[in-house]
Amino acid sequence: MIEPDENKRKEKILLKEIHHRVKNNLNIIIGLLELQSQNIEDLSVKEMFRESINRIRSMAIIHEYLYRSDNQSKIDLSVYIESLADNLLSVYAYNKRELSINYSLDNLMVDFDMAIPIGLIVNEVVTNSIKHAFLDKPKGRIDIALEEKNHSISLVIRDDGVGIPVNFDYENNKTLGLQLVKLLVNQLNGKYKIYRENGTAVQIEIPFIESTNK
Repeated sequence: MIEPDENKRKEKILLKEIHHRVKNNLNIIIGLLELQSQNIEDLSVKEMFRESINRIRSMAIIHEYLYRSDNQSKIDLSVYIESLADNLLSVYAYNKRELSINYSLDNLMVDFDMAIPIGLIVNEVVTNSIKHAFLDKPKGRIDIALEEKNHSISLVIRDDGVGIPVNFDYENNKTLGLQLVKLLVNQLNGKYKIYRENGTAVQIEIPFIESTNK
C-alpha cells in the first residue's frame, strides 16, 4: 500500500513535469513565431508578432516559476511581476532610451488562475508605457506598486512619460491591448481606472480573499 506522503511526492513530481512540458511547448511556439517574423517586412505586422510573443512569454514565465518552486499551487505575484516587467524592458531595449522600472511589491501568494490574467494585464500596460510614453524623452521611469488592502489586490502601474491625450476615451477605445486589459479585469471581477497626472497611471483593483493567501 502506497503511503499518503509517497502519493504527495509523486503528485508533486508529476505537476513539475507538466509545468516543464508546458513551458517548453510555449517556448517552441515563441521560436516559431520569431522565425516567421523574420520574413515580415511590414513593421506594423512585425510589431504585432512581437506583442503576441510577449503575451505567450508571460505565460511561459509562470510555468517556469512553478517548475522551479516547491509550491505547485501558489505564485508569488511580486516575483512574477518583476520577472515579467524586466523581460519586457530587455525586449524593447533596442530603442536605446534610458528607461528604468521601480518596484514596490508586497509578497502576495495567489492561485495560478489569478496569476495568469494579472500577468497578461501587466504585460499590456508596461508594454504600452515602454513603447509610447517616452517617444520625445531620452529617459523615463515606470513605477509598479502591488499591495493588498481591504480584501483587494491593488496594482498601480505609473509612468512619467508624455501622458495620454486629453480627448483619449479609454472606456470606448478599440485597441487590442486595452480591450484585453478590460476583458481580463472583468474576468477577475475587478475594476480599473486610467489617470492623467505627470504621465499616465493605471490603477487596478481585484477582489482578494485573504484565505487564498495561505
